[in-house]
Amino acid sequence: MKLFIIIALSLLPVLANAQKKGKFYIGFQVQPELTFYKSQYPFVSPTTYAKSSLNIGFNLNGQYQITDRLFTTLGLGFISRKLNTTVGVDQARLPAPYTNDSAVGPYVATKTVSSRLLQIPFGFGYVFFKTKKIDVFGTLVFIPNFLLNTKFGANISYPTAGGPYPAFKKNYWQGFSLNPSVGIDYTLSQKIKLTGAIAYSLVNTVREDEYTDKQPELKHTYLQLGLGAKLKLK
Repeated sequence: MKLFIIIALSLLPVLANAQKKGKFYIGFQVQPELTFYKSQYPFVSPTTYAKSSLNIGFNLNGQYQITDRLFTTLGLGFISRKLNTTVGVDQARLPAPYTNDSAVGPYVATKTVSSRLLQIPFGFGYVFFKTKKIDVFGTLVFIPNFLLNTKFGANISYPTAGGPYPAFKKNYWQGFSLNPSVGIDYTLSQKIKLTGAIAYSLVNTVREDEYTDKQPELKHTYLQLGLGAKLKLK
């Protein structure tokens, strides 16, 4: 969390300068996404197949116009990402009171794995087509992902482990994403633009979870739609 404060403070001089020149926008987006992953991790069975699910996130961001066509963005986002997949939970590694290190079946298979993430997207964009009302642009965005918690939805309730699992706190950097996108801004007024974009996670790294059997990386990609508005400051 200290990193968020440091970034915000370091931006103050930039934002102040941007407002004077009328080159700063603040925006909000709703980001529904289609997440792609495997039916189970690790891939130990020939019945493993590709799956997908619909998730949704939110993003608050600032945009600074470096030139008439080139811009940079920095934001803060949140997403709850659910994978309907099977992974083995090693109960011997769970925190109390959910620990079960008995020799009789300490493993539980999940139906779902849900992760709640804070994101700090930073990137550059270029407007390659302009009219009076419409800007068509492309961006490349780097996104560090901070994992808040993970919840395992088990196939069965395991009373010896204390019943259904809660969301286990994580609070560490899970990995990063690198997302190219294309989008359109529509000028609604002198102050407001409506915006829409579609992005794909070209790179998406995932840290191993210490509570899972064999600790596989739950690798996945996603196709994300961003819909929202931008407000011009001054």
